[in-house]
Amino acid sequence: MKKIFPIIILMVLSLSTFQRNYTWRNEYTLWKDAVSKSPQKAFPHILLGTAFIRRGALDRAEGEFLSALKINRFDGRVHIGLGSIYFQRGLLDKAIEEFHLVTIGRPDFPYAHNNLGVAYMKKGLLDEAINEFTIAIKLDPDYTDAYANLGVAYKKKGMLKEAKEALDKALQLLPEHAGARKNREEVARLLAEKGIVQ
Repeated sequence: MKKIFPIIILMVLSLSTFQRNYTWRNEYTLWKDAVSKSPQKAFPHILLGTAFIRRGALDRAEGEFLSALKINRFDGRVHIGLGSIYFQRGLLDKAIEEFHLVTIGRPDFPYAHNNLGVAYMKKGLLDEAINEFTIAIKLDPDYTDAYANLGVAYKKKGMLKEAKEALDKALQLLPEHAGARKNREEVARLLAEKGIVQ
């Protein structure tokens, strides 16, 4: 009996380790486990919803963010998540509404202003987009994506010199930013076609 007892303990511990390893094997299983253990907390729903977005499971992601919204409708992360889902579905008005709610609740949050700007730009509201990117940059002068997006908005408006400046700043901050580099090359080509010396 003395020899069997340590074996049983070892088996129980092994099973426990196996279950924990299964739970921690990826973000989906981790946050699904957290939601099952704390269904009345918004944060696990937000993280599981984010994991679903990364997997492209937008319906399931929306369900998690809506669950989090019922628990805490003032959590900006919920509205960022819903805005991202609506943006990916092409529901720009709903995405703008969600991102706008975050900028009202957290006017000092540059990420929300950048997201709102991207949604405005996708809808063709370039002046509004430029305004949001500019706010994001004022809040975080090292926000590379905001500079890159500002450059794209200026390019779409035909404001090529301003586009070049914004894209140059993005590349100064992050030389390997592929989107900024591609757009900067296009702006350079457009400026050269117009005979504008860079």
